[in-house]
Amino acid sequence: MTQRATSLSAIFVALAMLLGRMTGLLRVLGLATVLGVTHANDLAILIISVPDILNAMLVGGALGVVLIPEMHRRSEEVSEQAASQLIVQTFFVIAVLSGLLALLLVTGGPWFTQLLAAGFAPVQIEEASKLISIVLLAFPISAVTAVTSAVLQGHHKPVIPAYGNLFFNLVLILVIVLWVTPDQIEIIAWAVVAASLFRLLTQLICCFLVTDLKGAFHSFFRLSSLNRQLMVKYFQALTAIGLVVAFPVVSRSFASLYVGGISLFEYSQKLVELPRGLIGAVISMVIFPRLSRIFASGDVSRGAKMVSQMAGLILLISIPAGIAVYVSAEPVVSLLFQRGHFSALDVTNTAKLLQISILAMPALFLSILTMNVFYARHETVIPFKISCASLVCLILLTLVLREFLGISGVMLAFVLTSWLHFLGLAVSSSVKLEVSVIQGIDLKHYSALLFLTFSGISISTMIVNIVSDHVHLFICSVGLGGLCFGAVLLILKNHLPRFNEKLS
Repeated sequence: MTQRATSLSAIFVALAMLLGRMTGLLRVLGLATVLGVTHANDLAILIISVPDILNAMLVGGALGVVLIPEMHRRSEEVSEQAASQLIVQTFFVIAVLSGLLALLLVTGGPWFTQLLAAGFAPVQIEEASKLISIVLLAFPISAVTAVTSAVLQGHHKPVIPAYGNLFFNLVLILVIVLWVTPDQIEIIAWAVVAASLFRLLTQLICCFLVTDLKGAFHSFFRLSSLNRQLMVKYFQALTAIGLVVAFPVVSRSFASLYVGGISLFEYSQKLVELPRGLIGAVISMVIFPRLSRIFASGDVSRGAKMVSQMAGLILLISIPAGIAVYVSAEPVVSLLFQRGHFSALDVTNTAKLLQISILAMPALFLSILTMNVFYARHETVIPFKISCASLVCLILLTLVLREFLGISGVMLAFVLTSWLHFLGLAVSSSVKLEVSVIQGIDLKHYSALLFLTFSGISISTMIVNIVSDHVHLFICSVGLGGLCFGAVLLILKNHLPRFNEKLS
């Protein structure tokens, strides 16, 4: 692809990611309006998320990491027919395995439901199991969609896969607005299946247009394309990525112990997930391919410098934004959610959780960057071990903190685990890979950033307790965020590069 074509593609993909995230937020707003913070909404959120959770943990990004380079290698070194055989065999194997797993989960419905919502009563678990049995039909569809997405990305056609979430969310929003009521939750489960199928069909059509499948069914049942080495690579990447996806799932399961807990947790997390998804897309689309090429050439120092500069930019964005959101949490939640069945008390409870969850934002951003450093160096074992240890810490911290702080303790445990996960990755990257996340920052600058963050949160707390008017809180949040941005820029003035020049 030419540089101009690559830039245009990146712009369209970035726009698609933004639209997908925004429609995801609109979907949550629609549920909040129709169902509020109720058990019915807990059910709706739970069943909508099941296929994506399974896909992210069991198929998802790991498939693309393995399939795309292997597809290119076979196309170059063997033949186009060999690459086509790999695509078709992978598609059908994933379809069969995911279908069998979905059938197994339907058979063990109550057990699976209790795993996702540990706090549900037996009657609620039985009700949720019936709905999850329906929505599990969407899992094989989502699983094979990961194959078509990888194929289109491998053929430099990433726009249609990028718009997949937009298509999915638009179907759900239409159903929620027109038909969903507290007594009509089952329709959401069928809507998830329909939305997943619509997303797959759009990608299948494009795959047939851009891929030559001539000879792809030759020796189909021998599964010659799916060798042991490819399977090992896939499962290594799968475990490393899947455990990170499990963090919010585990926390949300603990939140189900409280009435409306899943809804409150989802609302507060959604406002953090929006910027996280955008930053993650930038890192994956722009930074990761360049890092891979740099590390492959053996220029570790140059790669380390790029990682450090990106980390500095993340801090410049996330610290001021986090402090600004902390101040304006209640006005933001009120503006977005307070309508229909979403009451003023729900606004207050959601805002409290948002003020806690926003503290994890820098760690979440930096963890994405640091994990990509490991993947760029073809290292999956270390992230897997750190993610395992972090998951254990999450469970232990949640069990302790929820006894003292209730659902706020569940969210605080998630925040603390996010920071522990990042610190573990950062230390391991420095020791094992000789890549420091923030290279060239001395102790006084670290101390200054920490002092600025805690001071900003303290001042934010004072402002929230003194100022009650929402408009004034917005003004204060913008002013304080601007001051913090200038302070971080001053602290990192010798560290931050001219970012556009470095990436051009």
